[in-house]
Amino acid sequence: MAENHSEQVSTYLPLHVIEIILLNLPAKSLLRFKAVSKSWNTMISDPVFVRNHLHQSKASNSQNLFLCDFTFNYNSGKFCLVKIDEDRTLRSLDVLKSPRGFNMRVLCYCDGVLLFTSDDETPSGVEFVLWNPSTRTQTIFRLPFELNTDDKCYGLCNWYGLCHDPIIGDFKVVVICSNHYAVYSCKNKAWTMKKEFGDTFGVAYHPGVFVDGVVYWLKMEKDERRYKLTYFDPKDDEFKMANDEHGIFKVQRPTYNMIDFGGRLCVYSYKQGDKVVHIWIKEKGVDNNSWKELITVENVERILVLYGTLGQGELLNRRNGA
Repeated sequence: MAENHSEQVSTYLPLHVIEIILLNLPAKSLLRFKAVSKSWNTMISDPVFVRNHLHQSKASNSQNLFLCDFTFNYNSGKFCLVKIDEDRTLRSLDVLKSPRGFNMRVLCYCDGVLLFTSDDETPSGVEFVLWNPSTRTQTIFRLPFELNTDDKCYGLCNWYGLCHDPIIGDFKVVVICSNHYAVYSCKNKAWTMKKEFGDTFGVAYHPGVFVDGVVYWLKMEKDERRYKLTYFDPKDDEFKMANDEHGIFKVQRPTYNMIDFGGRLCVYSYKQGDKVVHIWIKEKGVDNNSWKELITVENVERILVLYGTLGQGELLNRRNGA
């Protein structure tokens, strides 16, 4: 009897120790472990745990270069989780399919969640879905036609942003037209039409990137010589300009792409003729607009389209074909 009791004590782990272990696991593993017990399910589902796990993932000190085949097949509806191993070889971890009925391109990405839209308009408006590829959960909502004040607005030619406030557990979706925008609160399940911009909202890279608690875009200046950072602040649902009077990138440089790289804004460009990828990284903080060139990679045939990291060095990108 005493021997059995001793064995039970020796195999018991306090919940705070289990929490530390779980915080260091990938999101995909957490999904499986929710079925272990009610206490584990409650712990993993708790907003505080979700926030801490997200912070832990972003704090990962991975310096991998996320490069893969570029694809132009935006409607394949298939994605690939890839990882750069220590020997710098690309390894495919898993192939995922987008939610049924939303077999199209990603509009934007934030904290492990993807925003899609459907090409088909429903009688109640344009349909969107937020999809978490790690947990396979989704939230569907619509943009009512009464918010569409311009026939050219709110189609696939527009710009989108997605931000997350883990403290209150709310995702906000930003839909931008040429000179005005609307904001959807997932928690309140409501759209808000915002005031018009002073001028046309022209950007270099369409999907907004959520870093530093705001959503960033590269905005073209009126003289069309340089790009500046502009951002959406979810605290007051307003657009603001980063503190940089000279701009950060010359327009002459080719295509720009942006991602959240370990909690820091990363910009990379690629010119096909040169086969060179330039990668820059921004210091943390909305008020800190200091950049440095992280690395230059040569002899690159094609560039990977990145949507962001899912934690633990994993990356989500579009996969071409089956």
